[in-house]
Parts: sequence; structure tokens; C-alpha cells
Amino acid sequence: DDEIDTFVEKPKTAQTEIIAERIVERVIERTVRNRLPDRRKGYTQKAVVGGHKVYLRTGEYENGRMGEMFIDMHKEGAAFRSLMNNFAIAISIALQYGVPLEEFVEAFTFTRFEPSGIVEGNETIKMATSILDYLFRELAVSYLGRNDLAHVEPQDLAPDSVGRGNSEGDLPAATEAEALEVVGRFASQGFVRRNLLVLRGNGGSKSGSSSVSASSGNGGMSEAVAESGGLKTVSVDGNVIEATDSRLVQMRTAKMQGYEGDPCDECGNFTLVRNGTCMKCMTCGGTSGCS
Repeated sequence: DDEIDTFVEKPKTAQTEIIAERIVERVIERTVRNRLPDRRKGYTQKAVVGGHKVYLRTGEYENGRMGEMFIDMHKEGAAFRSLMNNFAIAISIALQYGVPLEEFVEAFTFTRFEPSGIVEGNETIKMATSILDYLFRELAVSYLGRNDLAHVEPQDLAPDSVGRGNSEGDLPAATEAEALEVVGRFASQGFVRRNLLVLRGNGGSKSGSSSVSASSGNGGMSEAVAESGGLKTVSVDGNVIEATDSRLVQMRTAKMQGYEGDPCDECGNFTLVRNGTCMKCMTCGGTSGCS
């Protein structure tokens, strides 16, 4: 009570100084640098912006959050390279002190200076108004799911893309969180860009086991990308899995017996052998085109 009375009796200028000191003390106490582990995961992205080659390297915490970045433009002048390197160090230190990546994305995207122009080597970003604009577009797409800053939607890169249904990507929140946590321990979040796929056996029953795989960008079932950066579920019937496993066993057995491991188009047996440039079936005598 005595301290409060003393504070109230002081002039406004003195009160302002006391309040500012208390705020600074609290900020200093709470701001602690969270350093990255000595061995950490991340990814390297090579691209060419307006004819200038740039390498972006990131470092991540164990939970997948970005904690550092490196920028290398080895053909530029020493002064420009030094500025870019020190800029990357400043961003890395700020990230480790808790500054959100969103703040840097909002600050540096759409900045305009040379080099700029067409971007080569990045599958989602095709144009950039500057090197910083490209770098933070890439980080926003990879770590924040900001596909609005990309020029190509990730799901449109698949050769079999036919659009998205209204219910596509629906998955229980608990299952999605568990899958993301498991993958985040071993895979770089920036590299896979949350392009994850959950395969469920036995018709997609909850009791069945599930496996998680990252999209490789080559098409097929592993190309699942949800609009919100989540997961997509593909239900596989148990009979399909058993038939596939049985066919793989037959192919392996045929190869161990000296055959090529492919089925004959006429009789279906795995008894094809090399006959010049074609294949010949030892069961029915059929060939793949040569006599």
C-alpha cells in the first residue's frame, strides 16, 4: 500500500519511467533464445531467379518448426553475398528468439529489386519480384501452407489431378495430429510441405493399421494433398491388398527360378524367359512380338 501511494504521488513523467522499466524487465526475463539441436533436419532448394542461381537451406526443430536459414549465391559479388549471408543469420536469430515466420513473410514478399523475373527449379513458384520475394514465398508455401503465395497449386502438379470433392480430406482431428507428430520427428516439414497420405487397410476401418508416406511429386496414390495442408485418406479393401501381396510373391518366386518375373499375356503364367529382344513363355510358347 505504501508503494502504491508513493507511486501515485509522483508526477506523470516519473510514473511513465517506472512503468517502462517494469515492462523492459519482463521482456528481458521472458525472451530466451531457443537454439537448434546440433544435428537437425531441413531441406535444400535450388532455383534460378532471373538468371541468378540461389540455394536456400533451412534448419528445423524436432517438432518441424523452422529455426534457421542459409542463403548462398556463389556467383555474385563478395559484397552482395556477404549481405545475403548476414541477412540469413539475422533472420535465423530472430526465429530462435520466437519471432513468427509469418511476420517475415508479410514484410518481405512483394519487395521489388534486381535480380527478379522468371523462377526455374521450383515447382510452385514461377515468378518473383526479387530474391527476398522468392525466398519468403518458398518458406511460406513450405512451412505455413500459404498456397495463395504460390503460382501453382500443389494438387494440380499431379498428372492424374481431376479436382477435389467437398468431403475430400476429412479425417478425425486426433488421427491427423498423431500422423503429423510421427512424421515430423523424422521428415523435414519444409521438404514434404505437409503432403502426407494415410493408407488404411480393410476398407478404411479405424482398428486397422495405417502407414504414412510423403508425396514424391511423381503421380499415383502417394500424390494426396489436402487443401488445408492436412491429410487425405485412401481406403484400400483387404482383398486388394491380399491379391497384390500374392502377385508380388509369384513375381519373386519366378525370378528366383530364373524367369523374368512378368506374367505371360496369353496364359498368365510367370514363365517368361528372354528370347533375343522379346520374351517367350516356356508354358504356352507365346511371345511378346518376336517369332
